[in-house]
Amino acid sequence: MDDPDRWCWPYSAAMTGREIDTMAERTALFNRRGLSALDAELLADKLVTRDREADDRRLCLECAHLSGRAGAGRCSQWQAAGLGAPVLPAGMAALLQRCGGFSPAV
Repeated sequence: MDDPDRWCWPYSAAMTGREIDTMAERTALFNRRGLSALDAELLADKLVTRDREADDRRLCLECAHLSGRAGAGRCSQWQAAGLGAPVLPAGMAALLQRCGGFSPAV
């Protein structure tokens, strides 16, 4: 049987099966955390490119230490993250950044 991913990344811009599965998991997570379906999908798609480029930055929305919803999040590892308080500033949850307290939620 032929490999279904044979014409996918890195041979084209098409996503592999694994990338599609990861994107679906992230979309669902971001949606549960308060993003609209469209915003969640757009953000998850952006992370496909991040992963392909081996960018080590992460989103608070991807982290297991985030509680609350987008726009009203709290970080349980705020000191390791270098924050001054556990409450996330507006917009920070969807900002790519390096974080010493990051732990993947998916």
